[in-house]
Amino acid sequence: MAELEEFKAQAALEEANKALAKRYIEAAFRADFEALKEILSPDLVHRPQLGVDESLEEALRGLKQRATMFPDETFSVEDLFVKGDKFVCRGIFRGTHTGDIEGFPATGKKVEMSAMMIVRVENGKIAETWGVRDLLSLYQQLGFELKPKEEK
Repeated sequence: MAELEEFKAQAALEEANKALAKRYIEAAFRADFEALKEILSPDLVHRPQLGVDESLEEALRGLKQRATMFPDETFSVEDLFVKGDKFVCRGIFRGTHTGDIEGFPATGKKVEMSAMMIVRVENGKIAETWGVRDLLSLYQQLGFELKPKEEK
């Protein structure tokens, strides 16, 4: 009987984490910062790329910048897996670059980029994230050129 109760508890936890995952993705791509403040732990550690750790405030600032650059942004979830206190999401980001930010003028170009994230949940809130995005593809779609570093 104890195993059945453990199984039920695990299933309930994973169902709650799946609902949290959907809520998080929806809030992040609607730029719903009030909902995000409820969903994200105040002690959040956000890792948008290798070697970069951001606080809650830094993560929210990044989301605001993205929403400014791509006000029509969407994210279609292709896969969502939940296991224990973690979920993994793979999807496609789409948007039109119509907003200027930090000296980078809007191009008006429509873009799409693949992205994946792993998220750890603690006490019903998102506590830790790891992200992987195809930024090279995004930059190429925006007109950036990849050039080797010039030797001096």
